[in-house]
Amino acid sequence: MMEFAVPQQEHHFLERLVGNWVVTSVTGCENSDPGNSEDRWTETVRTLDGLWYVAEGRGKMPDGRPGSVLMTLGYDPRAGHYVGTWVGSMMTKLWVYKGWIEPDGKTLTLEAEGPDFEDPSKTAIYRDAITFLDDNHRRFSGSVRKPDGTFHTFMTSEMQRQS
Repeated sequence: MMEFAVPQQEHHFLERLVGNWVVTSVTGCENSDPGNSEDRWTETVRTLDGLWYVAEGRGKMPDGRPGSVLMTLGYDPRAGHYVGTWVGSMMTKLWVYKGWIEPDGKTLTLEAEGPDFEDPSKTAIYRDAITFLDDNHRRFSGSVRKPDGTFHTFMTSEMQRQS
């Protein structure tokens, strides 16, 4: 008989995401102005009984079109790491995450493989990082692994809890 899953200690780290967030600053997206309410990205995060977290974001793309993204996050005790997915209205790629908490205890790093933005005929390793600055502020950053093995951050955004 299958036992129903219950949240583990690792799931509790994700609880801090629940709520409504607004992006207050962005780097790496030249045409984005979080100070303009028409450009501003918002995100709503909810939980499925403490096991899965679903984040839905909406805002204006750099080309002016509306955009939306959906992220799922959880923890797989059997695999021993965080898991998740990311999709966005701007691409057809389903990104599959494998993640871990950094030694600072406040950053969740999520790694995925996908098309190289410089050369779509190749793939690259990407890392998204969610860092809690405090309970009401967090940073999201995206980076790509360079040929020398280092990671280059290509965008960051600061987010503030609204409720």
